[in-house]
Amino acid sequence: MTSLKELLAYFAGCNLSNCKTPGHDNLQQTCGIVSDNSNNETHSKNTNTAINTSDKGGVISMISSKRKNHRQISIKTRENHSIRWPSITEIHGSNSAATTAGASDVNSNCTTKAIRAKTTTRRIHRTAKDVIHEFIHSTSMHGVQHVMGRRPVWRRMVWSVLVIGFVAWAAHNVYQIVSDYNSHPVHTSVSSEYQSKMNFPAVTICNLNRIKLTKASLFLVKFLQQFVKLGIDGAAINFFMDLYLRSFSTQEQQEMGHQMQDMLLECKFGNEYCTSGNFTFLYNLQHGNCYTFASSQDLHRSEWLAMRAGPGNGLSMEFDVQFDEYLPSTTASGLKVLIHDNGEMPFPEDGGILAGTEAATSIAMRKTQIKRLASPYVDCIAKVDVNNNDKNFFADFGFTYSLNACRKSCLQKHIRKKCQCCDVSFSYPCTEDSLRRSMGIIAREGDAIPICNTTDPQTTKCIREADEAFRDNKLGCIKNCPPACEESSFSTTVSSVPFLTRDYRQISMRQRGLDQNVTQILKAGERSLLKLEIFYDSLIVDKVVSQPAFTWNKLLSDIGGQLGLLLGFSILTAIEILELVVMDPGLGMGLRSLWRSRTKKRNGRPESTAPPM
Repeated sequence: MTSLKELLAYFAGCNLSNCKTPGHDNLQQTCGIVSDNSNNETHSKNTNTAINTSDKGGVISMISSKRKNHRQISIKTRENHSIRWPSITEIHGSNSAATTAGASDVNSNCTTKAIRAKTTTRRIHRTAKDVIHEFIHSTSMHGVQHVMGRRPVWRRMVWSVLVIGFVAWAAHNVYQIVSDYNSHPVHTSVSSEYQSKMNFPAVTICNLNRIKLTKASLFLVKFLQQFVKLGIDGAAINFFMDLYLRSFSTQEQQEMGHQMQDMLLECKFGNEYCTSGNFTFLYNLQHGNCYTFASSQDLHRSEWLAMRAGPGNGLSMEFDVQFDEYLPSTTASGLKVLIHDNGEMPFPEDGGILAGTEAATSIAMRKTQIKRLASPYVDCIAKVDVNNNDKNFFADFGFTYSLNACRKSCLQKHIRKKCQCCDVSFSYPCTEDSLRRSMGIIAREGDAIPICNTTDPQTTKCIREADEAFRDNKLGCIKNCPPACEESSFSTTVSSVPFLTRDYRQISMRQRGLDQNVTQILKAGERSLLKLEIFYDSLIVDKVVSQPAFTWNKLLSDIGGQLGLLLGFSILTAIEILELVVMDPGLGMGLRSLWRSRTKKRNGRPESTAPPM
């Protein structure tokens, strides 16, 4: 039979083979167990062990129960006094040697620390495994509970393949959803909205004749007449005109052109009269004096509102273009009309509507508002942004940002760098002060800024190459000039009819104070008068609005839909996993211990006997 001392030593976790000297005395010294020399009766089962020992004083009953990997030993005497033997958990949880009732300290020769470390590691490993098993059988995630358990191997294999496959499928779909979200797609909506009143756009008007004949010198007139006879193209004429006008100040150039107070015969906005004072002056290198109605720079009135649609509810004007003041080089008589957003720099050389003389021209407008999303969705620029003035030379003159203004500024800057001159085909003034203000790095103090001589083959070639590079997007102007975040555009429908009767023409000529023969007046009037009417054809505004196609709520909805459909996974399932990893210390300690042991085995080092912290 097994002696009581050996059993107690076993349950205390002491291996007799580690004791240096055999025998009960040595056992008593080494394992710290005090008992009598009586025989023991041992009954051992898988879960419980009972030992009865008789001696002089009574009967000692020892019961060892294995529950949840813990051993507890209790000793009862005849007097029913119960002595509780510490469990292995308590023994191994203490930094001191295990003690029992009536037992002494364990001898250091038994290497108690090594025994405690191995037993604790085994217990932690078993605890982590049990926790994982419990989680698998209780989680709300579908299919996982079928991977483990008491079922045939082939069924577990099938379920394992299904779970892994659907996890991979869900991961792929989630990756695609997140990629789409990070690409910042935009959804564009188009709608039409009726408004009870609408802000009237800016209307820029330029006379097709640049300089009045009576203001030009005799030398210039004769020179232009020779140009016309020789059939010289307009580029050379513009170059000569720019050279000629550069000798005059800005004020003198303005005085040489047609004045609004001389051209405007009548002006009405709805039922309200307007005057030449409601027009803002703008000098254009190709068209001379231009005037803008309803400009944001108008100090007299900030805005003009259209209360109704149709003719008679917009801007109605009658002009005398002063045909008798046209230069020989001017090929058409009338006005250039450009409709644009308030505060935006007009470029009549790039487009516009021609309103000829001897006709009443009607322009019906329809407004479209465009609103774009800023970065990171779309690369757009606010119309008023001082940080982007280097992209808009015209900001120095109070004009807001526009795509056309940015591209012209970019091309002009490139021509100035490459060709060392200023191209007069742009609206930006080719004056030293204006270029130095917007191109200070290029045009430093004292630098000469010549006008590009289009009669010089080398200069002409340089400008042509720059223009070709601009069209081929080799200058980076398109990339560096994004559209405005908010802008308005106007589509137009133009119609015209013959204008006025002979009597009205005669009255108009008399109002001008001309003392000419009536026949001459009428002949001049046939080539000089025109009527212009601009109005909204409807108070309906077409709105083009960009919105994020992927919001945060849609991202969560799409991810949740994929995980829920393929795996039955929800936020609560994620919380279950988080609780398992964070809140359960046994799992964390077990996983850390396993990782350390495997790492040391790969490195060929022995496993540490110290318990994991």
